[in-house]
Amino acid sequence: MKEFIIRKRGNYVQRTCRIEEELLDKLEKLSFENNQSVNSIINECIRFALEYMKD
Repeated sequence: MKEFIIRKRGNYVQRTCRIEEELLDKLEKLSFENNQSVNSIINECIRFALEYMKD
């Protein structure tokens, strides 16, 4: 059996935010389809949006 190793991927800060239910449902579906956590999907979405946001 392989050894289970927890890797720290970044410096995370816990905050509270409100997400529309419809958006959260889509994020959960996307995370399931891509075998990723909802948290990682949200971070990737935010990175993408900020990178391509017009100034």
